[in-house]
Amino acid sequence: MPSFLVPDDFRAFMRSVVSELDAPGSKLLDAEDAFQDTCGYGGRIDGDAYRFHYLTRDGTQRWTTVLAEHEIRAIADGLQIEARGERSEISRVHRRTPTGEPLVIWGAYNDDALCVRSLDDLVAALETLRLHALDQPRIVRMWSPTDDQLVAALWRDHCALYVIESIDGYATSTGDPGRSDAFEVHDHDGNLLVVPWADCVPWPVARRALIRFAAHGELGPEITVEGRIPSQLLMHGELDREVVLAMRAEPAHDPRSSSLASLDRLAAPVPAAPVPAAPVPAAPVPAEAVPVAVAEPVELTAPVARPTATELAAWARRLVQLLFERELVDLGDGRIDEIAYQLSGLLEAHGDEAEHSLETAEWLANEIGSIRGIRKLFATGGDLQLALRRTRGAA
Repeated sequence: MPSFLVPDDFRAFMRSVVSELDAPGSKLLDAEDAFQDTCGYGGRIDGDAYRFHYLTRDGTQRWTTVLAEHEIRAIADGLQIEARGERSEISRVHRRTPTGEPLVIWGAYNDDALCVRSLDDLVAALETLRLHALDQPRIVRMWSPTDDQLVAALWRDHCALYVIESIDGYATSTGDPGRSDAFEVHDHDGNLLVVPWADCVPWPVARRALIRFAAHGELGPEITVEGRIPSQLLMHGELDREVVLAMRAEPAHDPRSSSLASLDRLAAPVPAAPVPAAPVPAAPVPAEAVPVAVAEPVELTAPVARPTATELAAWARRLVQLLFERELVDLGDGRIDEIAYQLSGLLEAHGDEAEHSLETAEWLANEIGSIRGIRKLFATGGDLQLALRRTRGAA
C-alpha cells in the first residue's frame, strides 16, 4: 500500500477531529461522514479505527486512509508525516452508457424533481427556479444522461456551478476573483453551504452551461473552472441517479406535474387590490329600529404550514443522534447525510401521525430499520414516539 504524505490541510483537519473527540458530551462518530472538512471527511469504523477520505487540491485524486486514534493525535501534533493509504483517480477514463433522461432536483419533496424530455421543459424549469431565487438562495442538482452530476447554487442573477461527477473530475466555476464575500444556502439535506461570490457567474452564462451539461455532461467553453469542490458536496458524488431515485417517488416528466407550477405562481406578480370607494353617509336610523345581530361562535383553525426541507432534515438528524446516544440504532457504515435524506421523507409523510398513533409508530420503526445505511433499529414503537416528540422542536 503506498504512503500517504500528510499535507498541511489534512493535518489541520486532524486537529479539528482531535478537538471534537476531546469535547465533552457524546458525538455520533460511527458514520462515514461524522467529521467533515474542506479537504475531506471521515468517521469511526471499529473500536479506535477511523477511515478518512482526502481530496487533493487539484481535484484529480482521492486518498483513503485508516488511522488509529493515536495516529490521528500524532498527525495533529506534527509527530507523524505519513500514513498508509490507498490512492484512486477521480476522473473517469471512459464515458458511461446513457442511463436515462437528464434529471433535475430542486428540493427534498417528491414533486421537487423533473425528468427532462425536451429543451423547452428544461429552459422553463431553470427560469422558474431562477425567478424563485431572486428572493432567497436555492440549490439545484442535475444529472446528465451518462450520470455526470453537478450542484448549482442560485441567488439573484448569479449562479455557482460545482461539478461533482464528470469525465474530467471535479470542477468549480470561477467568476470575479476580486470578490471576497459569500452567501449561505442550505442544501436538500439541511446542511449549510457557504458559496463564495468568486465562484459565481452571470445567470445567462450559467443557464447555457446548465443546458449543455444536461445534454453532454460538461459545462462548455464559456465557463472557466478550477479542479475543486466544497467538501460537503463530496458525498453527493457517491449517490448516482439510481440511488437517488430509489429514495423518492417517480419524478415528474412534465413541469406542470411538479412543484414548479406552485413556484411559478409564487413568482408571479400579485395584482393590486382595488381601492374601495369612499362610503356615502346614510341617514340616521332610530336605535330601536336597528336589529342587533348576535354573532355565532366561529372556530378558526390556522392552516398548518408544511415543514421546510431544511427543518425536516434537521429533525431527522436530531432523531438519529438521540437514537444513537440511547443505543437504539446501529448505523453500520451509513452516512449521516444519506440517512437523513431518506428519513426526512418518512418524517414528512408519517412523523405527525406516528407521534400520536402507536400502530403508526411501530410501522415507522420498521421502515426506518430498512433505510439504506442503518444496520438495525432496536427502538420499539413507544421508544420512537418518545424520540419523535423530544427531537421535533429541539434547537
